Amino acid sequence: MSRRSTVLPLLLALAAPFALAEAPQPDPCGEAFSKLAQASRLSAPLRAHFRHALTAPALNQTEVEEGTVTLAPGGKMRWEYLQPEGKLAVADGKTSYLYLPEDREVMVQKVVSGPGAPLLFRLLSGQVRLQEEARCEGMALRGDRAVLTLELLAPDAEVRRIEVMTEAATGQVVQVRYKDGIGNEVSLTLSELERPQSVPESTFSFRLPAGVRIVQGD
Repeated sequence: MSRRSTVLPLLLALAAPFALAEAPQPDPCGEAFSKLAQASRLSAPLRAHFRHALTAPALNQTEVEEGTVTLAPGGKMRWEYLQPEGKLAVADGKTSYLYLPEDREVMVQKVVSGPGAPLLFRLLSGQVRLQEEARCEGMALRGDRAVLTLELLAPDAEVRRIEVMTEAATGQVVQVRYKDGIGNEVSLTLSELERPQSVPESTFSFRLPAGVRIVQGD
């Protein structure tokens, strides 16, 4: 047998495992989760219409609140309610204010940052390390939306699983759904999203209405 005829089968044998190796399979859940994690690092202002719904199966009733929310980096938020009319929530990154016009009352408390703060708050304010705090259990596409089922990793978390709907292309959150510790179904939906280049700092300043009672939170 010639040297050439000996070498050729050897090369083919060495190449065979590489030819048969399977190409890496796509991971839609991981890809969508990475986009969500990147989008949750809020780096520019966002304005949207919001609808917050809480359904209590035990009482067979649903409460709905809605209005306009403005978000900016640094945990800054302004929630202006159309329903109930006049309700207002403002956070400047250090202190939050919740005005309840029917009670003529303002609740004031320091903004809690880090894992101790509610996940929904941190998810919208860009203060969550999502890939350290949750893992993706599943993902489904609905048109141009991706719906992710996330398991929260904190052992003491009251909410263990949440469903997050995002813009499939960008990872931007458009809806969050979960069940709280007593079985109530909670959802927050964002629509009519706008991304203004800048937002005046006064947007996140709270002016105390005259004649209201101030309640200091923990």
